[in-house]
Amino acid sequence: MKSSLHIRNIVLVAAVVLSAGLHAAQSVADAPDKVTPLPVGSAAPTRVVTTADGSFDLGEAIAHKPTILVFYRANWCGLGNRALAELRDNSVTYEALGFQIIAISADTPESIKPAIEKNRLNYTVLSDRGLSLSSAYGIAFRAPKDLVSSYARKGISLPSLPDEAGAPGLLVPTVFVVDRHGIIRWFYSDPKRNPTPHDLLSAAIKART
Repeated sequence: MKSSLHIRNIVLVAAVVLSAGLHAAQSVADAPDKVTPLPVGSAAPTRVVTTADGSFDLGEAIAHKPTILVFYRANWCGLGNRALAELRDNSVTYEALGFQIIAISADTPESIKPAIEKNRLNYTVLSDRGLSLSSAYGIAFRAPKDLVSSYARKGISLPSLPDEAGAPGLLVPTVFVVDRHGIIRWFYSDPKRNPTPHDLLSAAIKART
């Protein structure tokens, strides 16, 4: 009986590991409306990410406290800046619920600090310039040529996708609520708008119950 139970536990652990590996290998979409964010119940990919001052262990941070993980395109994106400001304005409420806020963009590490100062941000902001973390969460996409050209005319250089020979890409603005065990409890992803503060507050409350 014990042997059978032991074997079943091994199979279960193997299945979880396999599932996490598959999620980590999310493919890059061909358009923003084709992305497939990791679903609720998935293990949140974690790794060491770059900050304005060095490196940041995302896995260690998530294990320390439930997290509102915000992916925004870049500091030149009005949609992203509005999301950052809303999070700043509601940060006390989220902190009272026991959550930390971590924002991630495709900006270069050097451009993070000016953005923090400009927007008076009171939470952690990370750089995913190579889009490797965004790809693991299933929210990166290949930027079409016309979009690349449009941004280039504005002096904006898009990041290169991982393992795609320098192909330019972007990420879809997405918010994940992640518990201390590293499990995604809620997410919202839309290339054209951000979740409202009420959406996020409701998700945070549910994630704590």
